[in-house]
Amino acid sequence: MNVRIIALLAALLPFFAVHLTWLVAASYGLVEWCNPYIDSCTSISATGRHAPASYLFRATMLPAAVVLAAYWWCNYSWLRALALRAGAASPNHSPGWMLVLGLLASIGLILYVTVLGESGDTWRFQRRAGTVLFFSFTFLAQLLFAAELQRLQQYFPDSRLLVRAMWWVCYILLALGVITVVFQAWDDVRYRSVEDAFEWVLSLLLQTNFLLGYFVWRRANWQLQIYQPAP
Repeated sequence: MNVRIIALLAALLPFFAVHLTWLVAASYGLVEWCNPYIDSCTSISATGRHAPASYLFRATMLPAAVVLAAYWWCNYSWLRALALRAGAASPNHSPGWMLVLGLLASIGLILYVTVLGESGDTWRFQRRAGTVLFFSFTFLAQLLFAAELQRLQQYFPDSRLLVRAMWWVCYILLALGVITVVFQAWDDVRYRSVEDAFEWVLSLLLQTNFLLGYFVWRRANWQLQIYQPAP
């Protein structure tokens, strides 16, 4: 079974969902016409907070969360199969942690999307928790994925540059995360004026790593096979 469509959807579905939602929201005057990556004029949340843009946001991002969970499960199954093929002397728990973190990130995205636009401290806390879960755990899962790909690279040597690119994206994500923390502690008022742009850039980098994952899958040409044990 060729499952590369899962990796491609994991990369492109959230990207197009957010940008199409922004386009609808701007068309209805719900957010400004601007470049959010540079102008920091609106947050991702603001694009999907009010109808009719909110309908599109939920209709696309909830399936995206399911696709992301499937992506991490496929990566886990693939890496475990490669580890068994390599005849590892001791079990490696990184793929398992990667799967757990990826699933928690997907749950965080669901928690965030389902209450977007609702008012109240409880819903605000859920949105905040969902955002933290999604961004931080997705980054950690991608970091573990890149590490496992590098460890097992003898099985797909043509993907060396792709794996190196994944590492560089992770480095940039980590650097931006540190910069945001330091910037906010140094000058909170000025940080808030550019906070939304940081959010858009971080989201774009995460999706870039998913797209690199798709190309790794494509180069490796791996397929999912389901075996039924003999009775």
